[in-house]
Amino acid sequence: MGVWTALGVVACGAAALGCGGGASATDASSEPDTVDASTAAPDGDAPDAADTVAEDTAAEDLAPPYPIAEPVGPWFACGDADTPPGATIVMAHDRADQYFIGWEEDQNQRVVDAVADFPSAGAWRRVLLRVELACPGHGACDWWDRSAAVSLLDGPDAEPIELARYMTPYRAGLCFVADVTDFASRLSGPKTIRSFIDTWVGPGHAQGDGWRVTTRFIFHPGRPGPEDPAFASELVPLWNNNAADAIVEIGDPARPLSDDLPPRTVTIPAHAKAVKLLLLATGHGQGNLHNCAEFCTLTHIVSWSGAASAGVVRTAPWRGDCGANPVSDQSGTWTLNRAGWCPGAMVVPELHDITAQVTPGDELTLAYGLEDPAGAAYVNSCRPGAGDASEVCSGCGFNQRAGNCDWDWSLHTPPYLRIGAQLLIFR
Repeated sequence: MGVWTALGVVACGAAALGCGGGASATDASSEPDTVDASTAAPDGDAPDAADTVAEDTAAEDLAPPYPIAEPVGPWFACGDADTPPGATIVMAHDRADQYFIGWEEDQNQRVVDAVADFPSAGAWRRVLLRVELACPGHGACDWWDRSAAVSLLDGPDAEPIELARYMTPYRAGLCFVADVTDFASRLSGPKTIRSFIDTWVGPGHAQGDGWRVTTRFIFHPGRPGPEDPAFASELVPLWNNNAADAIVEIGDPARPLSDDLPPRTVTIPAHAKAVKLLLLATGHGQGNLHNCAEFCTLTHIVSWSGAASAGVVRTAPWRGDCGANPVSDQSGTWTLNRAGWCPGAMVVPELHDITAQVTPGDELTLAYGLEDPAGAAYVNSCRPGAGDASEVCSGCGFNQRAGNCDWDWSLHTPPYLRIGAQLLIFR
């Protein structure tokens, strides 16, 4: 849990990433000084040497003195060039063992918090998160694919903000790199980073001993160049259920979606030049109507309205390439496609540009909705209490006999979502 660098931290400029803003190559604060026309040298005179040095320095400030190893989708695998000399590396979790053998504090290590000492100032071209998942030193990897996340706790009472989500492989390790540059405005000074793995095994368990996790942040110095996308200067958390290990059970009319994903009210800053919705949404559970929510396609809807604007984002998270996963030394049904995820892979975040549908300065109310393949609200007809007089439910995926409404915690498990959503503000 510390920081090291082979290059001094770049001084914080007025709009430098990590200091509350994202400077671009055309920002006045990042441009070299210019000479007033009234004092310029006559035509034909060579430019002053100091001007040339200033221009060269400004160009060099855009990029670090080495090529950045960009994460490559759709698998975002780690590489030897991830942590080059010159980058600032901040360790959070250093081979932390995660497991569950009981509910006492020392027995339940499904959540492990670590303090990361981020640079208090700096201008960054990219901020990346490298996650290394291995079998624990005391035994074997968990046999099962588990939901997992790395989150930021930005204050003692703040709700966690999900930085990256992944699914563990069956009985094997994993290493991936996520781009977290849009969170850079919050990654400054000492912060608590949380590693969560939804494991239910531990030392001595017949189905594995748990996991070992290392998380480190890679700060690449410089500023975004003309070819780079703009980076968020502010982040507004919307829903972070997964980061809080709070599932969103679906399909029961007695438990509306708004119970777990309540409406949010957000004021769009007057200075906003662009606004984007960052969404992590995955489905879990099987044997229900349409074999939801792990093996079905549902439409997720984020809508909003205000005095001057209204809009909607509709998306149907689905991962159709699980069989191509390079983490192929795992067991289980890892080749089956799923609702927004694959075993042994990072969950790819969705980024929706909603700039044209919002008005700076407007107060918006945002709501989360869900539709089934027919465009109606998803109601699971295969759930406890939904059967006929003989306790037979319709629409069940694997069992059509009496008593099929009940969960068997194997082929029939509750359908639920894991949601992480943030608004990104660009200026």
